[in-house]
Amino acid sequence: MLRQILIDPDQQDLQRIVWKTGPNAEVSAYRLKMVTYGMSNAPFLAIRTLQQLAENEKSRFPLASEVLLHDTYMDDIVSGAPDLKTAPRLQSQLRDTLQSRGMTLTSGLLILLS
Repeated sequence: MLRQILIDPDQQDLQRIVWKTGPNAEVSAYRLKMVTYGMSNAPFLAIRTLQQLAENEKSRFPLASEVLLHDTYMDDIVSGAPDLKTAPRLQSQLRDTLQSRGMTLTSGLLILLS
């Protein structure tokens, strides 16, 4: 998920790294354009991105919006539906909401308890 979140171009200079391929090689500077795993702000950026997506898409995908706002930790969604009719609609809305911003819901485990 983190590699799917583009950093604002004005902020990309704050994520520069330097790299050498060997002891005698020249130093190369790279500007990272996406959220980088392991950075201290990565969890915040992941959660905040999903929250903003939920707010932006609330009118189109109300079920998914509620789940993204309340049932998400980092890039994990743990939620449910009140009945068998609502469950596929929720799953579809989650997939469509994320796809609207170029993200892919990679697994959708659905467990039904009666």
